[in-house]
Amino acid sequence: MSVLGIAHTSKLVYVGEQPGNGKPVSPSQLVMPIRFADMGRFACDDLAEYPGFLFLEDIYEPAAGIKRGRIYGYPNTRKEWCFSNAVRASERPGIHPSESYDEMFYHYQSYKMHHYISDTNNNQAIIGNGEYASFWKVVAAEQVFGGDVVVTLKSTRSNGSLPVLLPNAMSTEDYQRLSITLDEVQTANRKISPFHLVESCRSAAASAVGITIGDPIPDLGKALSKLAASTSQNTLSQYSSNIIARLHARAKPNAQAQHGTRDITEEDAQTALHCLSLLLVELGLAKY
Repeated sequence: MSVLGIAHTSKLVYVGEQPGNGKPVSPSQLVMPIRFADMGRFACDDLAEYPGFLFLEDIYEPAAGIKRGRIYGYPNTRKEWCFSNAVRASERPGIHPSESYDEMFYHYQSYKMHHYISDTNNNQAIIGNGEYASFWKVVAAEQVFGGDVVVTLKSTRSNGSLPVLLPNAMSTEDYQRLSITLDEVQTANRKISPFHLVESCRSAAASAVGITIGDPIPDLGKALSKLAASTSQNTLSQYSSNIIARLHARAKPNAQAQHGTRDITEEDAQTALHCLSLLLVELGLAKY
């Protein structure tokens, strides 16, 4: 199994079977903080500015939304990364490649994805932090020759999926109100909870339907009846808004207990998001 080291001064990243033969990673290989939705007993604390887990990207296919790479965790500080023979002089000006030098390193061990192997439903991952976070699902974890585990991630959140609002299609007040609700949808789309995304999609759908029927603060159930009467030919807007309403109702614990329905999943939340996009376009309030 490989280990990963980060030089504290230069922030150069090295990978090797052991600290004695670490090689610098390719400039095209991104190193990003990663965390999982529910680590349980496998959790790992950050160490100062160094996150508990890092994802070393080997391959990224943007069109497919797929990343493959290795995960390293459990950082600790050491000075034993004797990689001097592998370091080029250009990386440390004034230091000959055969000469050693004193540098503090942060060591990471290869993580074998124990939490995922023991429960494949525990597959939600977040790469990055804050507003730069992206959301992924572990779809495979394979052990390769040498002992490392190569992880395949698939993107689950698409921040650009909402259409563009048309200001001329509604009053200034309605435009501002709808814009605020859609901002809340985008915020929820950057969080790991599917429930919050479904809930925000429901609020945005209610706002959009309210604009169409002339009721700024509608009860979504009653508003959908009025929408069906006023837009009898536009069945797509009715179906998409009803799907959002049903998913929102299903997300409630009491409804699950009463009807024996399953928990809301990430796929359900994305369905609600796409239905909201379709609803906005079909109502003439936005365009793709």
